[in-house]
Amino acid sequence: MNKLRSELQTLLSGISTIRPAALRRCRREDFLYATDLPQIASGDSVNTFLRSAEALGWHMETDAGWILMDRIPEDPPEGLLREPFGKEAKCCASLLLRHPNILKRNGDRVKRMLIKAGEESPEAYERACLVLHREWASALRTGDGLPDLPLSFLREANGK
Repeated sequence: MNKLRSELQTLLSGISTIRPAALRRCRREDFLYATDLPQIASGDSVNTFLRSAEALGWHMETDAGWILMDRIPEDPPEGLLREPFGKEAKCCASLLLRHPNILKRNGDRVKRMLIKAGEESPEAYERACLVLHREWASALRTGDGLPDLPLSFLREANGK
């Protein structure tokens, strides 16, 4: 379990509810996680959770009985990937390395995408990297630039 998810689960476990709160990857690409806490806890309990999460730097929004939560780390959260990076991640890293002066776009969407995929499975992470590889190759051809993304999202700490 990655550090971001663990942090939210710890906060949720301290809230009185009628059943354990769900915590899942958000389906929207502009948020990392979602919880159904408003459906199973009192308004005071929900407010306690919101204040605690905001104090830790989480940005939140409510939507149809769910709380959507987002906090974009500079580097991948600890515990995200347990498997070695695959060939598509290495290809993405190669593109960023070969074109360091063509970083123009905000990388938050890509970070969210990789965090969510990395939580799912190594195969999902590679599929996400395949999508990014294609997007970035097209962006380079059209001059749109690459996202500002730390290589740590695509390479092991020792540089492999």
